[in-house]
Amino acid sequence: MQNLILFKITGKVYEAESGNGIPNLIIEAFDKDVFKSDNLGQVKTDSNGTFEITYSQADFQSKYEIWESNPDLYIVVKTPNLNEILYSSENNIRNNAKKNEHFDIPIPKATLLATKQKLPKDNRQLLKLLIGIAWIDGELEPGEQEFLQSMANEKGLADDPEIKSLLSPDLPVQPEECYSWLQAYLKNHSSDKDFQELYQVLNSLMYSDGELDSQEKELLAELVNAKVENVPSYQLTLQRRFMSMMLNSKFLASVVQMEQSSVVNQTALVTGYYTRVPYQVLSRFSVNENNKAINHELSKLYLTDNFAPIHQEIFAENLAVIGKLPEELQGTFLRNGPNPQFQPLGLYHWFDGDGMLHAVTINNGRASYRNRYIRTQGFELEQSLGRAVWPGLLNLPRFDAPYGLMMKNPANTSCVWHNGQLLALWEAGAPHIIQLPDLETLGVQTFNNKLASTFTAHPKVDPVTGEMMFYGFAPIAPPYLEYSVVSADGELKQTVPIDLPVPVMIHDFAITENYTIFLDMPLLFKPMQSITGHLPIKFEPKSKSRIGILPRHGDNRTIRWFEVPSCMVIHTANAYEDGKEVVLIACRMDYFNLLIPSYSDSGEITNFDLETLKLFCWRINLVTGVVKQEVLDDVPSEFPQINNQFLGRKNRYIYTSRVAPYMKPKPVFDGLIKYDLGTNNSQIHEFGRGRFGGDTTFVSRPGTTAEDDGWLLTMVWDTVAKQSELLIIDAQNFISEPVARVIMPGRVPYGFHATWISSVAMA
Repeated sequence: MQNLILFKITGKVYEAESGNGIPNLIIEAFDKDVFKSDNLGQVKTDSNGTFEITYSQADFQSKYEIWESNPDLYIVVKTPNLNEILYSSENNIRNNAKKNEHFDIPIPKATLLATKQKLPKDNRQLLKLLIGIAWIDGELEPGEQEFLQSMANEKGLADDPEIKSLLSPDLPVQPEECYSWLQAYLKNHSSDKDFQELYQVLNSLMYSDGELDSQEKELLAELVNAKVENVPSYQLTLQRRFMSMMLNSKFLASVVQMEQSSVVNQTALVTGYYTRVPYQVLSRFSVNENNKAINHELSKLYLTDNFAPIHQEIFAENLAVIGKLPEELQGTFLRNGPNPQFQPLGLYHWFDGDGMLHAVTINNGRASYRNRYIRTQGFELEQSLGRAVWPGLLNLPRFDAPYGLMMKNPANTSCVWHNGQLLALWEAGAPHIIQLPDLETLGVQTFNNKLASTFTAHPKVDPVTGEMMFYGFAPIAPPYLEYSVVSADGELKQTVPIDLPVPVMIHDFAITENYTIFLDMPLLFKPMQSITGHLPIKFEPKSKSRIGILPRHGDNRTIRWFEVPSCMVIHTANAYEDGKEVVLIACRMDYFNLLIPSYSDSGEITNFDLETLKLFCWRINLVTGVVKQEVLDDVPSEFPQINNQFLGRKNRYIYTSRVAPYMKPKPVFDGLIKYDLGTNNSQIHEFGRGRFGGDTTFVSRPGTTAEDDGWLLTMVWDTVAKQSELLIIDAQNFISEPVARVIMPGRVPYGFHATWISSVAMA
């Protein structure tokens, strides 16, 4: 991406008669547009009355204004409390401004004398509130203290014992106390005029330590024109104000550090990097517009048909089998997936439901079935109350943190077997230990209290070394990505923070024999959008995508990033080293809208994510830095699987689940595809009319050396017979009928990822 051009504004504000510079005035710069002016920055004049504002193209050139190469510049001079305008050049705009512009601004003495700083009523109450807000990031910075002290002097409160105490750098104000002061102030000053005055003073405080940082500017810019029904404008603006302040990176970093130090605490593990302290305050101001249209469509899609939950846990032996179960097939097939135990709160997404495991155990030609909820802390609390307490990912979290949890960890995505232990996984929380064969939940895995991050739903276990690699992403506070390695005997050996510019959702990654590969793709967390009823996760197609390659035991300094055209990868198939190149194979999408359908005015679906899927290959040259990419197949498919004995090494065969696009917007699959990378051929195993499935898992035949000698196991739902079945497909006779179909004793809802654990491994 080409670097943005930087622009600079310099100037001096001085008294017209004496020529003396005027300090502490607020200078704002704007680009005049047809509909609104873009704010280019805000600073204070220094002791000599001089100022400097630096900005870039991004500050005035939106995606709709790419033709605008230079701004139409004007500036405004305001009093320190922002209450009065002393000067504006809006009527004398500098069209097509140069990279360096200078302003000399004389202010008549009469104007200065006539200007009296106006503050809202009840100055003592207001000053207390401002001090509390200044403390909300845990630090009273010099610029903030100077501003507040000058205000105390001006209003005759400098000697007030309480004000003096609050301005002491050794006595921080707690967020809860600040909240109570705010409520008290708004109770007595609730008119729009009162609020506007308060808001301007808040602005002045915000800028007292200099310019807004890039994060704060972006957050404020996103919300400046947002509206929410039935919410007074002053209240909504205050919500935005507090949200931007509480997402201050320094504040969040300090809270994250506190949570890491107490990571053994169940609450910290479940909430991950969602910061409890600021949001306990913010929750009192939060308003989430319930989009009834989206809610209706999502409920209709993900709470009906075979997406609907089941409510009975059962155990059944001697299941009916069509065909014959292979004698060598000994072990347990596991499928994890969402199954809400109660009517969900707010917007429900398929990703939200409580985790339920479905296990089919095969031994000596017989099969048994057991299903059971994963009993997480949130699940058990809701069960004891008889109702849902925590909403899902499309809603604002429970900022009031009932029972110490802002978000529930449903453990609903996948499972991994490592070091003789089965873990149920959800990528925004900690793993849960599951006992076999009864599927009892034993508790949270903390790796001897060393787990300091969330835990991906797709860890990688090296088939040669036995090491398990995983990562955790953080949706709000840096570090946005952390990478860890667990030894073969279950010891967490290292955790490495990975620098990302913004928080992104990363669902999968890959390993080779010597490297770990990360996918930085523009599925962005934007929690600010929740406050105005928009979704907090958004794909940004104009943002770049990157592939990061890190030596397996390296650190943040040794990662290399390679830019690729914007795209999204949910699941990888495999990666391996080929000479000087790293080869990555994955299912690539043009965009990803979280499987949430959008409709045109005529009722047609406009954004079925899965239709853009292609099996894709990237070849990354570690010497030249060149990245080559090619489409291996343009038939939409997902859930790529391989023989895991070849994980991280060059493999020949890949198995995927074929998308059924005629069923959109339902994310269902009507067959399996076997890819032979050696011959560039593929075969399709059709499930049959009205039969749909999802993820599959490959089970290698014991003792074999052939990569594809084994079986594919997958769960399907027959919409005609209203019957769930486990299919066992011979991978070497792929297009033939399944060698066995195990009939389930009840309906098994569509779910996510499948796992096979052999009897040998369990023993």
